[in-house]
Amino acid sequence: MASTQKTKEPASGRTGRPTRQASQALSRKILRVARDVFFADGFGRSTAERIAAKAGISKRTLYARYGNKKLLFEAAILMEIEDRLSFLEQHVPEHGDVRLELEELSDELLSWMLTDIHVALERVVMAEAARFPALARNLYEFGVGRTTRLVAEVLRKAEEGEIRVSDANFAAEQFISSVILSPFRRAALGVGVTSHNETSSARMRQAVDLFVYGCRPSLKGSHP
Repeated sequence: MASTQKTKEPASGRTGRPTRQASQALSRKILRVARDVFFADGFGRSTAERIAAKAGISKRTLYARYGNKKLLFEAAILMEIEDRLSFLEQHVPEHGDVRLELEELSDELLSWMLTDIHVALERVVMAEAARFPALARNLYEFGVGRTTRLVAEVLRKAEEGEIRVSDANFAAEQFISSVILSPFRRAALGVGVTSHNETSSARMRQAVDLFVYGCRPSLKGSHP
């Protein structure tokens, strides 16, 4: 007698397992939703139920992918950082003028960082740093560490005679601290603008000029 059992559809069919591309798209959707919920509610008031509902998935699926709320929060912010820095790493300015290159890179970073959502997320990170020091450290090292390497690359490629730095990484750390992190943290503390406008652009250019002047080889004494 012939078997009446139906043949199962292949895994790539509609009822099969989702493709890798579909899975990645779902992950990005979840992380975008999570980012927005953390922004709106803060870390403490955000719930897995709310995030799952807004993403159109079950709480079980959410936990299967990210484990807990802390890991979800970290993943959401790391995705933001990865998206932007991956682009910048592939488009490092090259004008043959270190001042212009640093200004362009700073403009890109501040235009991205000085927005309501990124300032709000920074406030959440600052508020939770004491409870989750490893989380704060991972986010800092992943974001600031990669940004520092971007700036160090610009400094190393500077034309001979433009600047003189004995340690490009150290000099880049000082640049990031004064030119990028200072206005970002002022915004997070509510004492600075939360958008990259004419005022912040002018201050940025002044800070870049001060840094480049301080690294000029004609100056005597020690250099960064």
